[in-house]
Amino acid sequence: MDLKKFIADLAAGYRKLTGYEAGRKAGHDAGRAGYEAGRKAGHDAGRAEGYQAGRKAGHDAGRAEGYEAGRKAGHDEAMTPPEPPPSPEP
Repeated sequence: MDLKKFIADLAAGYRKLTGYEAGRKAGHDAGRAGYEAGRKAGHDAGRAEGYQAGRKAGHDAGRAEGYEAGRKAGHDEAMTPPEPPPSPEP
């Protein structure tokens, strides 16, 4: 048996006895779960923030458009000459 292989086998057996591999896998799994939870929370927060920003922009644009339309209608109405009174019928 080669000395390097013997040492590798010995180290692998030691890791099994001490639970190194199980702990490493558990740590990896926990870290991955934390990463996924953080990623989802960030995604949801960004989505909500974008939704609110879009909603506000749409609201503001609609409000400005409505204001301009009302202003124009009022201006047009003020510029229209009044209708003449009805003529008396004979």
